[in-house]
Amino acid sequence: MKFRAVIADSAAMKDFMNIATSLSKFSKECVMRITSRNVYFIVSEEESGPRRPLVWCDLPVNFYFKEYNIVGVSEEFNEIYLEFSTALLARSVSVLKQNVKNLKIKLTKNEFPCLTLEMELVPEEIQTRQCVHDIRVEVISRKHWSNYEEPRFTDFHVTISMPPLKHLKNIVERMKSMSHKLIVSANRSGRLILKIETNTVTLSSHFLDLSLESFAVGHLHTLDDEDSTRENDGELHAVSSTIDIKKFLMFLSGMQFNNCKALCSIVQNRMVKLYMEQPGAFKLQIFLTELND
Repeated sequence: MKFRAVIADSAAMKDFMNIATSLSKFSKECVMRITSRNVYFIVSEEESGPRRPLVWCDLPVNFYFKEYNIVGVSEEFNEIYLEFSTALLARSVSVLKQNVKNLKIKLTKNEFPCLTLEMELVPEEIQTRQCVHDIRVEVISRKHWSNYEEPRFTDFHVTISMPPLKHLKNIVERMKSMSHKLIVSANRSGRLILKIETNTVTLSSHFLDLSLESFAVGHLHTLDDEDSTRENDGELHAVSSTIDIKKFLMFLSGMQFNNCKALCSIVQNRMVKLYMEQPGAFKLQIFLTELND
């Protein structure tokens, strides 16, 4: 197996650094899937039992890499799966905050397999400076690749655009101090509702006139009386799911990108999927399953 890639564009290096930093907020470990067309970062739920996806990030090769070479496990399966520390990756690429000429990424082996990052800094004087980080990796054998397949969900009952994430973050941070659960709802009039309920307080924030991507009639519940009084007869229903507020806040805190499309999809009482896309640069999905307790 061989892998070597070079990022030379400053915007691409910045996006790569932001994505690595964001991943470190979700989990201690991640899997990097390397293919001929895309690089994927995959984070699974940190729990026992079958692996469930939490984060799936898709980076197109042609946007990020000036040079890109991969020799996978075989001609038929020309891919490489590596597992490593997200904190070490984020710490390594933090060098990109400086004036860096390029970033080289390659799979190396000394005493153990490593993902080696070489960053050539633009010289302030005559002497060229180079920063090298070795991140120890575990190479995942092909028999375990099925644990990291891209999630395919097509049964979302509603998909709605999201308001500015920075504004949402400020609101959810306040809610988090009062509850560990967040009820996320959306209706067919383009209203997104974030709500917490405790023994002493019920608090909700409403975002109106958002773009509705899709809405499936037949899996709905009636809004409470307070909401219903403000709705027309044809807008009395919403789709909702109750999720971990900390994980929702991780998404809002980590994914601070400009010019991004952000969507929220809900399966009634089962899941919330948060989707972010910067056309041509990356696609990111966060899967937040229903809380049972």
